[in-house]
Amino acid sequence: MNQANGEIKKSGKGEWSDALRFFPSDLRQILAKAPAEVQSKLIEVRIRVNRPLELNFGRYSSLITPDGDLTTDCRRAVINGVEDLRKTINALTTGSLYALENELVQGYLALPGGHRVGVTGQVIYDGVKISTIRNISSINFRIARAVTGIARPVLPFLWKGKRFLKTLIIGPPATGKTTLLREIIREVSSGVPSLGIPGIHVGLVDERSEIAGSYRGIPQLDVGLRTDVLDGCSKRDGVYLLLRAMNPQLIATDEIGREDDIRVIEDIINAGVSFIATAHARNLTEAMLRPGLQRILRAGMVERVVVVGNSLGIGTVESIKAGINGPELLSAPGLTEVRECSN
Repeated sequence: MNQANGEIKKSGKGEWSDALRFFPSDLRQILAKAPAEVQSKLIEVRIRVNRPLELNFGRYSSLITPDGDLTTDCRRAVINGVEDLRKTINALTTGSLYALENELVQGYLALPGGHRVGVTGQVIYDGVKISTIRNISSINFRIARAVTGIARPVLPFLWKGKRFLKTLIIGPPATGKTTLLREIIREVSSGVPSLGIPGIHVGLVDERSEIAGSYRGIPQLDVGLRTDVLDGCSKRDGVYLLLRAMNPQLIATDEIGREDDIRVIEDIINAGVSFIATAHARNLTEAMLRPGLQRILRAGMVERVVVVGNSLGIGTVESIKAGINGPELLSAPGLTEVRECSN
């Protein structure tokens, strides 16, 4: 199948080679021994003090031996000590963790290439809010992977006439919602002439730096030719900045559901602009149990509901529906899959 028909292009080795450079040398040598087919499917590397080194592939996880073999036996696995974690943190921060304390307040560090490092440890408050995280006890290294072509079969359902329809992507955690969202943004921003999509101005509010994978404000992942990104900005502030200054035709954001988020969506619609967002829910019925989502769905503010699951692997598009009262436009699991990405 060629790309025009929805070919999924997956690049694994390049992203993994890039990610490896952030690990300390001894850990890098172990991870580099893993078979190529393992490296291409790897999503996360989890390092915890006095616990085995864990590799996460989305639908399953595994431990790794010093020889690079996968195992489920803790006795054979690499065990991370305090020194291993210290070396890893130094490698990730080039020895200057203090300079990144403002980033740690968010619970993660952004790296060049779009990779992200989540951290846990001792949370320090300044009396009102979190000031930093110290004595880090675990690290979750999330590998940035671009998967092109996955949005192409979905786009005809989301575009009508000369505009992008107001769209909500729903699914449980780790089912590929953000990966699909990113690829939809890239396609409509750059344009798809074969589908009559000329390329539109997209404003992206990337609150957690997950969609564009920005590093120092610059997107590391391809989000299209005409996409303007506000990185690390709240949805409320970001939407108003975009509406005032960038004249977007489509505003995109991730993970809505709180009351504040719903008010932001209402403001986008009242400004005459379309939107695309994701939300956590296993299906439309579950989404309707969330008061905020129920309000915008019942009010007809959502023209397309895309349900993502894992019936045929991570990222299976289970269905596409014309709002809650309209017809089901697609009910064919396997239309497109995001097997290596679990965002």
